[in-house]
Amino acid sequence: MVSFNRVILAGNLTRDPELRFTQSGTPVCGFGLAVNRVFSKNDEVDFFNVSAWRELGERVANYKKKGDPVLVEGRLQYRTWEAQDGSKRSAVDVVADNVQFLGGRGDSDDGAASGGGQASSGSGRGGRREEVDIDETDFEDIPF
Repeated sequence: MVSFNRVILAGNLTRDPELRFTQSGTPVCGFGLAVNRVFSKNDEVDFFNVSAWRELGERVANYKKKGDPVLVEGRLQYRTWEAQDGSKRSAVDVVADNVQFLGGRGDSDDGAASGGGQASSGSGRGGRREEVDIDETDFEDIPF
């Protein structure tokens, strides 16, 4: 049986990211993401709760704020809990593996977030990515 759980969302933060720490001291950042429906004739928006762990969560909390555009790659996670009134609750959240900082909406004043910086978890496929300056003259001998 094949299983695959991957989600890619692009939207704007609905609230300032909130950085918390687990009892063992692991940082986790929670934020909301509003995503416009592309194929809808009406202006409809979907809202998602996103969590980013460890260094990724710290970067999001330090450089992003309400209204900033981001692209989130991750997985869906289903969780259940019992509310204080005894009722059972459930939710589906996005656990981010990578958060791409997007430009637009006036860009941020800090250099790390403007122009499309990237924050990713070190435990994903490919690890950390670095920006590289490309000299197009290096491609002159490519035959296509």
